[in-house]
Amino acid sequence: MGKLLFWLVLVALAMLAMKLVAIGQRRREAARDEAGVPGAQATSPRASGKAQRAGEPGGEMMVRCEQCGVFLPASDAFVDGGHHYCDPAHRDAHRARQHRR
Repeated sequence: MGKLLFWLVLVALAMLAMKLVAIGQRRREAARDEAGVPGAQATSPRASGKAQRAGEPGGEMMVRCEQCGVFLPASDAFVDGGHHYCDPAHRDAHRARQHRR
């Protein structure tokens, strides 16, 4: 019984340590975002818990691939006939599927 209790306490302490490290990382990232450090990875307003202020630039618009349904940034999408695709193979597959109908 003593060994079981030892391992349960050890696992609980490890989980607590991981949680504290994650909290520290989030605080450092938030401090970098607020300071405007170049090269710092930007987080979305929802992920950081902050609402976007009026006049601040937002993120890029996301579009959905017509073939597989994956969402991707509009700048990375292949556009053909008003449809968005994640790669040329999906564009071709969607065209072929449309011609079979």
